[in-house]
Amino acid sequence: MIAPVSAPRLVVTLGLYGSASTWIFNVVRETLNAAHGADRVCAYYADAITLIFQDAAIAGRFVVVKMHVGDAALAGFVHLAQPLLLLSVRDPRDAVVSLMQRFGQDFEKAASRVVQSARRIQVFAAAGHPVLRYEDGFFTRPETLDAIAARLGVTLREEVKAAIFAGYQTSSVRKFAADVAHLPRERLDGNPADPFDRVTHIHQNHIGDGMIGKWKERLSASESAALTEALGDFMTVFGY
Repeated sequence: MIAPVSAPRLVVTLGLYGSASTWIFNVVRETLNAAHGADRVCAYYADAITLIFQDAAIAGRFVVVKMHVGDAALAGFVHLAQPLLLLSVRDPRDAVVSLMQRFGQDFEKAASRVVQSARRIQVFAAAGHPVLRYEDGFFTRPETLDAIAARLGVTLREEVKAAIFAGYQTSSVRKFAADVAHLPRERLDGNPADPFDRVTHIHQNHIGDGMIGKWKERLSASESAALTEALGDFMTVFGY
């Protein structure tokens, strides 16, 4: 007899830029590490889902993939593989401002990335995959961690859950991000001006001001209008 699958082997976190998707990725990764052991978990950033199959280490392990956009193969892959797909969204105008502030991107580059990400996320949200909304402050509530653990089929001791939650609170991540450049060299990736941690995918400039509605003061009328024209349906669906 073929045994039923009791917990997802693959978790994909697909989040709009600046939507606390790295929080989701790390909570999933840490929860699986605590439940099964870090040697049984592989975690990646890969906007092309096929890239993970190049790593033979995934055999027999739980896999967590973080992405912002995905690729043309993602829809077919999700349909066939049926991973746990967790989506996170934010007002796309604030997401653009976040990229401009934290990474020095110009409006055109930031807007292009956010539009691509939003369009992909909207398709999966319409298909019924769970959505976490930045403005609801999901990353500030321990019950979000409980809900994620339940979807993973995992039960953690209270002290373990508390440690995971504390480790990824905004103040903790801000402190960690400030010291990213001083991590051991083998943990660093990216360019010297913007290093990030290979394990957590936390960047040196990872934490912004967290303000909601900042686009009203920091985007021009024409920039705001361009985003509304491009993503008006997305804004309507998610209440922006």
